[in-house]
Amino acid sequence: MTGVKSIRTKVYSGFRGVDFSADPSLVDAGRSPWAVNMIAGSGGMPEKRPGWRTLQKVNGRINGLFQARFEGERHLLVHAGEKLLRWYEDGREPQELRSGLPDERSCAVYLGGRLWIFTGEKLLGYDGENMETAEQCGYIPTTVIARDPAGGGVSYEAINLVCPWQTVRFLADGVAKTYVLPYEDIEELGEVKVNGEIITAYTADLTKGTVTFTTVPAKPAVGAEDNVYITFKKTFDDYANRIGKCRTAVVWGVNGLSDRIVACGNGDYKNQDFTSGYADGGYWPDTRYAVVGTEETAIIGYRRLGEYLAIIKEDNGQDSTVFIRSGSIDGQGNAAFTIRPCLGGAGGVSRFGFGNIGDEQLLLTGGGVYAITTNSFTAERVTQNRSYRVDPKLREENLSEAVCCSYDGCFLVFVGGRVYILDGKQQKSYPSRNDTAFLYECFYWEHVPARVVMNLIDNGGEALYFGTEDGRICRFNTDREGMERYNDDGEAISAVWSTKADDDGDPMRLKTMIKRGNAVTLQPFARSGAKILFRTDRDAVGVEAAEGKMDIFDWEDIDFSRFTFNANDGPMEIPFMRKVKNYKRLQIIVMNDAVNEGFGIYGIVKHFVVGNYAKK
Repeated sequence: MTGVKSIRTKVYSGFRGVDFSADPSLVDAGRSPWAVNMIAGSGGMPEKRPGWRTLQKVNGRINGLFQARFEGERHLLVHAGEKLLRWYEDGREPQELRSGLPDERSCAVYLGGRLWIFTGEKLLGYDGENMETAEQCGYIPTTVIARDPAGGGVSYEAINLVCPWQTVRFLADGVAKTYVLPYEDIEELGEVKVNGEIITAYTADLTKGTVTFTTVPAKPAVGAEDNVYITFKKTFDDYANRIGKCRTAVVWGVNGLSDRIVACGNGDYKNQDFTSGYADGGYWPDTRYAVVGTEETAIIGYRRLGEYLAIIKEDNGQDSTVFIRSGSIDGQGNAAFTIRPCLGGAGGVSRFGFGNIGDEQLLLTGGGVYAITTNSFTAERVTQNRSYRVDPKLREENLSEAVCCSYDGCFLVFVGGRVYILDGKQQKSYPSRNDTAFLYECFYWEHVPARVVMNLIDNGGEALYFGTEDGRICRFNTDREGMERYNDDGEAISAVWSTKADDDGDPMRLKTMIKRGNAVTLQPFARSGAKILFRTDRDAVGVEAAEGKMDIFDWEDIDFSRFTFNANDGPMEIPFMRKVKNYKRLQIIVMNDAVNEGFGIYGIVKHFVVGNYAKK
């Protein structure tokens, strides 16, 4: 029929994630240039994220959330302000374990039956009952053996940086009463043993570092071992602070085993790190340190790469930012570690900016989230960007304050009350046919005031907790099945999904969306609904076009203020019966900002006709 314009159809489906990297008119139709508080559901389609709730309020900002198991029981610890608390999920009053801590973010690792907490001032060890300093519970090394009463001997174990006590073993000659220690100005004597028995019949000159026995210790039989043991306290300047001021640590070891702690973050030794003794976080040999790169840039943190340990430094645009540490056992049975520079370019920006998706290790840099990977041609380690689609907005944040974690197959960056999510469960995308690097699909959340985060893994399940600046311990509502999971501490979650600013294939032809045949298909929930807005090139703000409720009858979740007999649990449509005339580009915005309502989008369909050429 002459004069009748053909009706065209545009279907938006196969949604994947957000894309902040391009103009809203240039993104892929399956991605959103502006989506807030959405996440991929079990079918991959975007749905409203779960909310969170406050579990407990304590005094002081939350500087750390830690977990460990002792004799099968889970212990949860909170660093709040200047105190370290044991926190109980059943609502009991938290138990104060220690006070006087720095009011700064801390970290913790588990090794050798203790949770070791790096506060930036003192290293603390928690065994499930007692919270002690490393000086109190640290290992006392035997530093010299086979020593004659007058001196000499063989060096045995290294001095412990965190504990000022050490033991020297002598071989009595049956003549001397006075035994000379390796140092003068001894602070205090501990146990003195002769032939395995503690004795007190002696005098000590701490200034000279001598012990004089009342009775001459007998010479042992031929072939016998040292028989005089003297334990004493001798503090060396700054030794305890070398570990006490560390802010970051990881458990690692020879051949990738988890039998040592490696720590860094001491501002006085910013390009050095320290390694603990075997299976003991209370022993830090003074010989077991490493200088990593130049002292201009600090070590930020670590990532485990199989049997290797990646050391991440700041980026100054000149030096290597990633070094690789490997370990082996030498001919004497001692651990030996080597470090080599690996690559430059992508340096760390936050001590808490690390995580992984599967076996791929990720780090937060000033340019986005990067993966440490291997070049398929040279086998050299390289870094590749994985967050390109959210980088323009992510780079606007104060990333030095960001905290990251891995959770449910995703990598999450928390900063400034916002969250940037890299989704490892969706299919990866390759932005260029000539580029072997891939990108993760991304999402973006708001109104999550996390200062620290903790992924609590127990019996194979995961639960995401966070602490706030005002002292709240919070948990995401992933443990709740009903509609009450969709609120943030009782407040509505404003969830938005918008299409691209679509020119329908021709930016210079005017289009008109007809009144019929247009709808949003929503994911079914017991209570749901949506508002639909239109934004055109003539209206940057957008106008509301439709609104609808899409509830399902559920005996276990009845709201009599909006009672429904609808028992259909399949997808449902909200039509928008509104004509939009003469647009060059049209963006459809779907949102839900109601308390305790689910919200998810399966698709959007519009019908339009093409009109005259645009004049501008």
